[in-house]
Amino acid sequence: MASVSPELLAAMRPQGLLATLVPLVMGSAAAVAVTGEFLPVAMVMAAAVGFSLHISMNIYNDVYDTRQGSDSIESSRSMFSGGSGALLLNPGLEGALLTIARGGLAVAALGTLGLMRLSDAYLWPAFIGIYAIGAFLSKYYTAEPVKLAYRGAGEFFVWLAFGPMAIMLAAAAQGLLYHPNIVAIMPLSGIVTLMVALNGQMVDLPFDEKAGKVGIVLRVGLRRTLWVMALLHTAAVANLIVAAALFPGGTVLLLPLLVYLPLLPFAFRGMKEGLQDAEALYKGATLNFAALIAFSVALMACFPVLLLF
Repeated sequence: MASVSPELLAAMRPQGLLATLVPLVMGSAAAVAVTGEFLPVAMVMAAAVGFSLHISMNIYNDVYDTRQGSDSIESSRSMFSGGSGALLLNPGLEGALLTIARGGLAVAALGTLGLMRLSDAYLWPAFIGIYAIGAFLSKYYTAEPVKLAYRGAGEFFVWLAFGPMAIMLAAAAQGLLYHPNIVAIMPLSGIVTLMVALNGQMVDLPFDEKAGKVGIVLRVGLRRTLWVMALLHTAAVANLIVAAALFPGGTVLLLPLLVYLPLLPFAFRGMKEGLQDAEALYKGATLNFAALIAFSVALMACFPVLLLF
């Protein structure tokens, strides 16, 4: 049986799929906590849509960032910075990568049709809209002629895709849409993923500047980005507190703060020291990334506990 080559697997960035898994679990658990009914087949189809779109996006990003010069071997040294470097190591893989990316869009389309088949008609516009926007962003986040990430618009769409859209996909698959409890949690996972993206931008600043990839960090500089990051951390905590107040037994949702908040002072100290030293910045960004991953995993563990109340 043929195995996937390491370069192809690296371009898919499977470790980054946590950014889709977390909102899918959050949205599904939150919806079931409201309705009291679990639809496992619909959840699997929603996961197929979400993961397929995410894998396609990762591959398209690798291809177009490599073509446009923002990815390099040096910028690919960590899981939160740069691309995979797969095409830099093996340029002949581009055709195979594009085939996988297009296949991902096809799988997501089939998953969307499956969700529509299982769901009431009033949910269909949500599924169609999520697929259409997700498919567009998968390619044109970095691809010409749109290149959202190169024009200073990428951060909003990172938040949208991994926050409201992913939560809505999961909740709608469980037959729930625009319930106050669902709307209240929509920003959270997007805020966390946006912080991961900014973390990468901080480390990648010299490479992005050279390639003309304009993001928040390049626009405002490293020092002001620390203030942006602090505001986003504050927003994530506030959003979680609101969610905890809305759900029966919601105090369990505050437990992720125990593993998240203690890491932040060390992360910010390292990033502040890194304003003058690239290696210190990398160490601080690594701690910040660790805090965000710990927070995400803890969220994913705590939301299903709501089903016990």
